[in-house]
Amino acid sequence: MKALNLYTLTRIKENEDFSRLERVLSGRAWHKAFSAHEVSSLCVLVDKLAGHYEDESRQGSSPHSDWVSYFDGFYFSYTIEHISKEFDLLKLSPDAGCALNIELKSEFIEEDRISRQLEQNRYYLSHISRNILSYTYVMETDTLYCLNDHGYLKTCPMSELARALKRPALRQFVKSDIQQYFRAQDYLISPVRTPEKYLTGRYFLTNQQSEFRSQILDLLKYRETGEDAVSPLISLTGNAGTGKTLLLFDLARVLSRKRKVLFLHGGPLLDGHRLIDRRLHKVKILSGTDPAATAALCRENDLSDYYVILVDEANRFSSEALEGLIEKAVTCGIPCIFSFDPHSILGPIPPMEEAEQIIGSRETLCLELSGNIRINRPIFSFLRTLFHQKDKSGYADYSCIDILYAADKKEERALTAHYLSNGYELINASLQSFGTGAIISQEYDKVLMVLDSRFYYDENQRLCATGEQDAAIPPLYEGLSRAREKLCLVIVGNRELFSQVLAIRSASAYRKE
Repeated sequence: MKALNLYTLTRIKENEDFSRLERVLSGRAWHKAFSAHEVSSLCVLVDKLAGHYEDESRQGSSPHSDWVSYFDGFYFSYTIEHISKEFDLLKLSPDAGCALNIELKSEFIEEDRISRQLEQNRYYLSHISRNILSYTYVMETDTLYCLNDHGYLKTCPMSELARALKRPALRQFVKSDIQQYFRAQDYLISPVRTPEKYLTGRYFLTNQQSEFRSQILDLLKYRETGEDAVSPLISLTGNAGTGKTLLLFDLARVLSRKRKVLFLHGGPLLDGHRLIDRRLHKVKILSGTDPAATAALCRENDLSDYYVILVDEANRFSSEALEGLIEKAVTCGIPCIFSFDPHSILGPIPPMEEAEQIIGSRETLCLELSGNIRINRPIFSFLRTLFHQKDKSGYADYSCIDILYAADKKEERALTAHYLSNGYELINASLQSFGTGAIISQEYDKVLMVLDSRFYYDENQRLCATGEQDAAIPPLYEGLSRAREKLCLVIVGNRELFSQVLAIRSASAYRKE
C-alpha cells in the first residue's frame, strides 16, 4: 500500500469512482468500497483545509505556494492486518518520529467515545513514534477535536490542523510499505509467555474482544442486582488464535480487583501461570491435569469463596470433571466462563465436541470470537491449503513461509540448528507435546516443525499420517498455529510430500508475477 495525496483523491466525490481512484492511488491489493459517509466526511474536511490554504495564498501570508503538497503522504483507511485495527487517516515521517492521525465521523458522537478512540490509537502509534498528533473531525457538527499528550480532549479551529499538516517533520513521509512499522509482537501478547506485559496492562483487546468483555461484565453485574437472576454459564468459543485466552485473562485481571477469581487451565501450568498466580493476589490458577486439583473442584467448600470461575481450554478436561464442576458451581451460585475451540480447520475433534455438548446443555450465553489475531493472514491461508489442498485461499503472499527438504537426519539437524540460531522455536509434532499440553496457550514469532515419512496426502487431498486415527495431525496443527510471523517446515526423506507442499508455497510466487 502506498501513501496518497488527499486533495487528488477527493476531487472525485461519487462513491464508485472514488473507490476505484483510491485503489489506483494507494495500490491497495483489493477493491474496497467506501460508503457515502466515509467519502463525504473526508471530502468536506479536505475542502475546508484547502479553503484555508487558498485564503493564506490570496493574503500572501503563506510562503509556500504549492499548498496541495500539504496533503501528500496520507494512508487512507489503513488497517493493521493482524488485529483489524483501522486508522481513517495516518501519516508518518520517514523515521516514524512524528505521526499524524485524523479520525473522521459523519454524525455526532459523544466526546468520551472520541477521546477513547484517540487514546487507543495513540497506544498503537506509541510503539513506533515519539510525537503523535491526534485529531477527530465530526462533519455533522463541523467540529474538530484534538487530544494532547496528557490525554486532554479539546475543540480546536481548523487552522490548527492546517498548521499541523505544514509541520517540517511531516514534509517528508513514509511513501510505501507502512505495514513494516507495525510488528505483531508489539501488540499481540500472550499472558503466559509475557506475563509482565499482561500484569502491567500493556496489551489491548480487539473491538470484538472488547464488545464481549462488556457483555460478560454487564451480565455479571446484572446478576448482582437483578431479582431472581441465575448464575450465568458462559461459553467463549473460537478457532485457534482468535484471542480466547487473552480475553479470559483480561476478565481475571478486571474481576480480581475486588473479588476472588478461580482460573482453571486445561494443561500443565507454565512459569507464566505461576507468576500471575503469585502477583494477582485474588486470582487462584490451577491445572486441570493435576489430579489433586481436579479432585478438589468437586468439593463444594473449595468453590464457595470465589466470585467467578474461568476455565481455559475446557475441552481438555474430562467429561466427569466438567460435569462435576458445573454442578458444584450451580449449587454455590457461582458464574462460570468456559473457553474452548470446538472446531478447527481439521474439522470436529471428538473431545472438543464432548465439551461443547456438556457446556452447551447448561449455557446461558454463547460468544464466538472470529478473526485470527495470532496467526497472520498468509500463514492461516497456507495452513488451510496444507491440511486440505482443495481448500485453496485467494491469498497469495507466502513469503513468510519456508519449505525445506532434508534427505536424512544429519541434514535435518543442520537445517534445524540454522533456524534455531535465527530465532525459530522448534515444536515437535508428537502426541506427547499435544497430550501433555506443552504448547497450550503458547505462541511464538517464528515456528519450525519437521514432517517425516509418516505424512502423506490421501485421495481426497487431505493431509494424513500413518498410525491410529492420524494421531500426528492434531499436534501438527497445534504447533503450526502457534506461529505469529514466520513459519518453516522441514520435510525429511519424503520427496513426494515435499513436492506437494512446495507447490502450495510456490503458487504464491506465480500469482504475484
